[in-house]
Amino acid sequence: MEDGSSSIMEPASDDSLEAEDLEFGATSDYDPTADADSFCSVSTSIYKHHYEHGRRYHMFKDGKYPIPNDDDEGTREGLKHAMLKELLPNGELYLAPIGDHPQRIIDLGTGFGEWAMDIADLFPSAEVIGVDLSPVQPTYVPPNLRYIVDDIEEESWGYGANFDLAHLRFMSPLLKDVLGVAANVFRNLKPGGWIEFQEICPRLTSDDNSIPPDYPVTKFYDIVNRVFLDRYGFDLFLIERMKSELQNLGFINVQQRVFQLPVGAWPKDKRLRLIGLYMREAIVSLLPSMGAKPFAEYGIPRDEARHLFADVKKAIANPRIHARVQFYYVYGQKPVAQLAG
Repeated sequence: MEDGSSSIMEPASDDSLEAEDLEFGATSDYDPTADADSFCSVSTSIYKHHYEHGRRYHMFKDGKYPIPNDDDEGTREGLKHAMLKELLPNGELYLAPIGDHPQRIIDLGTGFGEWAMDIADLFPSAEVIGVDLSPVQPTYVPPNLRYIVDDIEEESWGYGANFDLAHLRFMSPLLKDVLGVAANVFRNLKPGGWIEFQEICPRLTSDDNSIPPDYPVTKFYDIVNRVFLDRYGFDLFLIERMKSELQNLGFINVQQRVFQLPVGAWPKDKRLRLIGLYMREAIVSLLPSMGAKPFAEYGIPRDEARHLFADVKKAIANPRIHARVQFYYVYGQKPVAQLAG
């Protein structure tokens, strides 16, 4: 499963699939309300939102980010966070070798703040900053964590310098200038500091050629990529090139590790099956988020979107289709010393 796309996952037998309860939650301890009121507050007065297509969106830099920021989206983000804690053997939050005593960590595109809270708990002596367009983070957080509402694509950098780690998860497909952000990070890391991208690449594959040519999930992601690229300038597949892009920016010791994420409850291994359930639910809950604004603004008729979404839900629940996607960890280091020019 680790370091490459060739790892083979064994599907469960038809009998075991029928015998076990495959509904999400049966083997999961994920609670979408667990961190709702647990722990500093957002250090800004930008709290406004607006409602469109029946969903809630950020008001700051209105329209830049086309995905809702409401409770449904918060639940989806929580699902993905829980999924990734299952993916790595010990629930690691990062792979970059930042040492045992980092002093400054920044989470760019922190979203609902789950990763930032966990890393702040892990390193209570470190200053942790989470930055996002939306003020949707919890009110009470660890004392060493603060949230800032800001646009991380702005050239100005108001978060200080000398960071040990800059973390970006699920962000490379949602930024127009990812490499500009990475260059800004490079300037503000401490010498020897690290940047780490964590990202799904939604290129569906299978070990046994069980994905049909007309698989609705593949069609859905093809449309998402076209909509994102044409309308917003986002690239779903940039993560596949991120290693070389970071090297071109001057990062050294750039590493790429690729893990396989099953899509659906088909794996025989129980941990992989749980990951597949998380992934299935993350995709299903993405459907209305895409239909609400991106698809509508792109001109895709609602009936067409509705039929596609129904096909996706049916196809993704088929345990005989052994689909998977890749999850990338790409991390690189700022040189300790710059050579004199």
